[in-house]
Amino acid sequence: MGSVRIGMIGKGTMYLSGLLCFLRDAAMHDLRRLTRRSLPTIALGVVLTCSPCFSADKKSEDGFVPLFNGKNLDGWLIMGKKAGWVVKDGIIHSDGGQGGNWLRTKRKYKNFILKVEWKVSKGGNSGVFIRSGRDLALSPVRQRLVTGYEVQISNARRDDSHCTGSLYGFVAVKPRPDESPDKWHTFEIRCQGNHVTVKSDGLKCIDFDQSTNEATRKKPLKGYIGLQDSHSPKGHYIEYRNVRIKALK
Repeated sequence: MGSVRIGMIGKGTMYLSGLLCFLRDAAMHDLRRLTRRSLPTIALGVVLTCSPCFSADKKSEDGFVPLFNGKNLDGWLIMGKKAGWVVKDGIIHSDGGQGGNWLRTKRKYKNFILKVEWKVSKGGNSGVFIRSGRDLALSPVRQRLVTGYEVQISNARRDDSHCTGSLYGFVAVKPRPDESPDKWHTFEIRCQGNHVTVKSDGLKCIDFDQSTNEATRKKPLKGYIGLQDSHSPKGHYIEYRNVRIKALK
């Protein structure tokens, strides 16, 4: 850990090697009574408690890097109208009927775990694209995606191959996840070789080997990550936040 520098900065504030910790009056009174010999042990305990480097959340997110910085769309390309996208308060927001189409990353990804939080309006429609190409035009296999998959977001009345969590038009969910509107949900999407899994709110709803299906076995194993706009009429919306990815071997 190296040396720890300790100091006091005014009433109720302790300085530990660049970390500011704010203590109650009683704690400060007890701290002043400690000998110099005791301080390093106490300092280590405070650092372990206060420092974000040792938080459970940080540890559980090892290896993940943000795809969205919470401030703007740096690192993304707008594949539609700019008016269809707004970034505010750490959230990517899209309203229906604005022609935002979709966002895609500037680089391609092969094997990865993608985590994203999303919220959609009642009757809304959107999705997360994985291993996608540059174009979402019609494909020869009568599916919207030329390459890759769309992990669907919806709460409309649809079958299990076109509902939230499905690999839209290719793989049905089992079981069906929660599709409640106006509520934050989470996707955890894992792509490794031919194997694709999707967890929605922690529930595994897709566990699929694309090499076992004639319609998917030729799909590429590398492509862009994409976020669809509010693919619905005016009055609907989709929001995204905390978009992050971890590369796998």
